[in-house]
Amino acid sequence: MVNRILKILLLAALIMMVFTSYGCLESKEPKQIEIDPGDISAYEFSVPEGKFTNSSTFFLYTNKTVRAINTVVNAPRLEVVVPKDISGVKSEKGPGIDNLVIIGNTGNSMVFSGINEFSNISHNVSYSESSQNKKIQFEFANTINGYVAYTYYWEQGQFYHILSRNETVNVVLPQGYDTGNMIFGPTKPKPDSKQIDDKNRIWLVWDNPNPERQLISVKYYKSSLPTIMGFVGLVLLVAFLVTAIYFKNEIRKLHKKREIIEKDKDN
Repeated sequence: MVNRILKILLLAALIMMVFTSYGCLESKEPKQIEIDPGDISAYEFSVPEGKFTNSSTFFLYTNKTVRAINTVVNAPRLEVVVPKDISGVKSEKGPGIDNLVIIGNTGNSMVFSGINEFSNISHNVSYSESSQNKKIQFEFANTINGYVAYTYYWEQGQFYHILSRNETVNVVLPQGYDTGNMIFGPTKPKPDSKQIDDKNRIWLVWDNPNPERQLISVKYYKSSLPTIMGFVGLVLLVAFLVTAIYFKNEIRKLHKKREIIEKDKDN
């Protein structure tokens, strides 16, 4: 009887391994998909002064939204890695992005004066996924200089970006938020620069961190949080000192009463 139960358990385990392996292999095969064209006005495009270079800029919002703008330089494709949504805003099914905008210039120039020099580009999209991330590949009809912008969703207060190419990375925190505090919000690696724009948002900038680094991780918090927690800590410290002094005085009084009682007994 025991041997029969063991055989059934072993068979069940083998079946589960087969299905799990099949699922893993299937998830790694790129799937061709279609994503509806997005709204270009949703993104803050900026044309750099001078030569066009690879960069990725991530605008973080308090509603768990991340808007990403990637520049591509003389490239026929772009591959990005997007974390699976753990915020609950969107379903886990599909590529995990929406509001896709791909604009480019097919000429040989590497210097542009404005966003009007870019137009919509025909493209194909495919994606595959692992247990934690989704890898999305954009294939362009021509080699372009341009932008790939998309929106995805991630838990507020944290952000990470897997580096897959040599590029400048910008992370724009929501207005009223900060990072860098070793207790509330460490940033790894430390950004090369930290700037504030005209909307009072903090920009974190990493200049070509790849291949020395493979991952950028940012934890951010309300700018007032360290001050509030410092005040709370001060109040708790004062309360602790007051309590300690009170009990010390009470213990001293008890010692005196004991001494008086012992003297009365001796007399």
